[in-house]
Amino acid sequence: MEQLDAFLRAEIEPLQYAVFFGGLVVLGSLETRLGRSHDVPQRAGRWPTNWGLTILNILIMGALPVTGIYVADMARDAGYGLFNWLPVNPLVALVAGFLIRSFVSWAIHLAMHKVPLFWQVHRVHHSDTFLDISTTVRFHPLEYVINLTAVLTALLIFGISPVTLMLYELFDAGMAVFTHANIRMPQLLEHSLRMVLVTPDMHRIHHSSYQPETDSNYGATLSIWDRLFRTYREKPPEKLATMQIGLDEVQDRRSNSLWWLLTLPFRPRRLRPIRPELHGDTAGTLKGGGNR
Repeated sequence: MEQLDAFLRAEIEPLQYAVFFGGLVVLGSLETRLGRSHDVPQRAGRWPTNWGLTILNILIMGALPVTGIYVADMARDAGYGLFNWLPVNPLVALVAGFLIRSFVSWAIHLAMHKVPLFWQVHRVHHSDTFLDISTTVRFHPLEYVINLTAVLTALLIFGISPVTLMLYELFDAGMAVFTHANIRMPQLLEHSLRMVLVTPDMHRIHHSSYQPETDSNYGATLSIWDRLFRTYREKPPEKLATMQIGLDEVQDRRSNSLWWLLTLPFRPRRLRPIRPELHGDTAGTLKGGGNR
């Protein structure tokens, strides 16, 4: 375990970038051949904003003074947290810590939807009108601050080891791109993976404009938490291909404005839709009115 810890500490950053950007290249290529959605991706309008948020968030995360690994080290050295109090086998602690970290991610995501103040921030992610690899890091910077605060608290409570945290972060980097990819897989493979992992079809439902579907499938990595807490939902492939994505009230050019998205958390909770004929945007019309 010490050798693995030393290796990950030396290589974690390049490994994360390799997994994340490698996933973007591979899954982005598959999207052009195996797309799930029947809608036009409208990359010229969406991608500059999505990648702009991606770059902004990478810069902000790099500037944050505290990291998860730093807090995990501090908890271990000071004896804070459940796994640092109990005489647990290192392998058992690694598996249990990995599961707990996955659950924490699920719980944070649930809170992002259920706590009104958090939803104000998280709806930036849900405002994308098409789901593909570029949606992966379409988050408001404030969401990373909220998420980091919750994760650091969990690290102190449970005493998750640094090596467990680094392994989870690598896994999460790949899964984030995978779950947002606009790809269709063979149904047998998709359903088999879904027994344990969050799949693109499963996460697509979460990005539906229909609120009961948006309020489901909160998992980011493992599907077991949605099954356990009964927030799991399925949908036939043919309906997945045609359903409306994004916020029902924002099916227009606002969803592609970087400034509008950065100020979205401070806008009214109930947004007013803009009729296509008022601004020449036919996106809402082409989508056929959504699922409500």
